[in-house]
Amino acid sequence: RPARPRPPPPAMSALRRLRSPRGERRAPPPAPPPCDIAAILGLWDTYADEEDAMGMDGLVALCAALGIDPESDVRLLCLCWHLKAKKPALLLKEEWCEGLERLRLDSIEKLKVFVLALDPASLDKRSFRDFFKFVFLFSREGTHRTIEKDLVAALMPIALCGRSPHEAPFLKFLEACATTRVTLDQWCSFLEFTDKVSTDFEGYEEDGAWPLLLDEYVEQARADKEV
Repeated sequence: RPARPRPPPPAMSALRRLRSPRGERRAPPPAPPPCDIAAILGLWDTYADEEDAMGMDGLVALCAALGIDPESDVRLLCLCWHLKAKKPALLLKEEWCEGLERLRLDSIEKLKVFVLALDPASLDKRSFRDFFKFVFLFSREGTHRTIEKDLVAALMPIALCGRSPHEAPFLKFLEACATTRVTLDQWCSFLEFTDKVSTDFEGYEEDGAWPLLLDEYVEQARADKEV
């Protein structure tokens, strides 16, 4: 019995799919338009309040041009996250230029469309965890490794995007407790706590590795329910 013909190798199959019914190759998709680096630098010169850095004054001016509130709109934080800002409350010129070129945003109109479409609530779990961590790091003051609990109370509702049923009771607890500053570990652990522990604290283990602040939150919440 004659042997069956071998199927064509994957590369050949892919090549055939690129051909039209008449045997002609399909035209490749058009290349994206070039990004205007000079225009990106021009935007930087417009909004940066220093030669190589954009601090809060520059960010506030940028937000005014974008039509967002710098104090309450999570999209400013989301933009800085996309630009991979590394220093608290600061964008560096290199981050601005590389980020906007990567995102192909070389005009204030394009940047505005991009920013207004940002929605961290739609991020997958891993990306949102990275964004949530960034919010803490970006919101520190100078070289401080912690942030004041009053700032946590203002930031957390913005950063959580409605993902945590523990948000309101935890912030009420935080306001009344003796803790004055929150660490990065406590901040990130709260998000993990939200994912694993229900509002009736099913899933919470007393001998778990939660920060003491979260153990005290659970203890206080249970005591309040018994009253």
